[in-house]
Amino acid sequence: MLKTLSLVSCIVVLAGSAIAQTPPPATPFVLKELGPGVYAAIDGPENKSGSNAGFIIGDDGVLVVDAFQTPVAAKALLDEIRKLTPKPIKFVVNTHYHYDHVMGDSVFAEAGATIVTHPNARVWERTENLNLLGSRASDSQKTAIANLPLAGLTTKEPITFWLGSKRIDVRPEKGHTGGDLVVYVPDAHVLFCGDLLWRKVSPNLIDGTVKDWAATDGAFAKLPDAASMKYVPGHGDVATAADVTEFQGYLNDLSAFTKAARAKKLEGDALVAEVLPKMKAKYGSWLAFDYFASKEIGFMSDELAGKKRVPPVPKE
Repeated sequence: MLKTLSLVSCIVVLAGSAIAQTPPPATPFVLKELGPGVYAAIDGPENKSGSNAGFIIGDDGVLVVDAFQTPVAAKALLDEIRKLTPKPIKFVVNTHYHYDHVMGDSVFAEAGATIVTHPNARVWERTENLNLLGSRASDSQKTAIANLPLAGLTTKEPITFWLGSKRIDVRPEKGHTGGDLVVYVPDAHVLFCGDLLWRKVSPNLIDGTVKDWAATDGAFAKLPDAASMKYVPGHGDVATAADVTEFQGYLNDLSAFTKAARAKKLEGDALVAEVLPKMKAKYGSWLAFDYFASKEIGFMSDELAGKKRVPPVPKE
């Protein structure tokens, strides 16, 4: 009997040791501290977060930037915040309406946060996301989009939030959707750009106006503290001013190559066949290039022709 108990005890101890050594489930993002209390959550290689996000811890609360593609990823972000601070989650700023940045809003709303968006994005989150997904939208996605929590605060003018002594500037910018906000933390020299910046990832141009977008990124690269700035893109790793300039070059090349092809009276598949190899020669190694590039050329041609669809601006 004693031997039997000893054997059982040994098994329990070994099992407990195995459990203790089992690593916790990996978060779907990589958390990077960019300055005192300022963190970027960079989507992992399996793209389970869908996009990047981040948060700023101030003296008396927390401001979150974007909420990922799923409540599961947003809950993982909330768990990471809670490991660092018990302070209340006061705000979640949506940089734009696209579903891969807002589907976790409910997690932070339930935690007590006020959702902040551009007024256009507040309307588009429940309408234009269906256009964005198109035929890919599942019934569950349609239901989730229809039930997205709406912003309690909107702004189309620059606004400053104070978390005690921590200053956070939120301002509208043009280019990606017509309802974009960026979040700037002056003391840390960090700019959360949302999808106005993609670092070595081909962008989604479905709503974009490339002329405005390229100008916005040009301004980002020339900010007074650009040399020390850490730019958090919507997709891709944390960027420098040189990365911003490279992305601006992508947009400018797309515009120039497409304009030249149109001057040859090319359109449709012939236009794509003319432009795509030129873009691929310079940017073919970028993530999502094969998926987005041909679509981008079509959107760019429509913009140059003055017939590109952009989300309708809601009436006041």
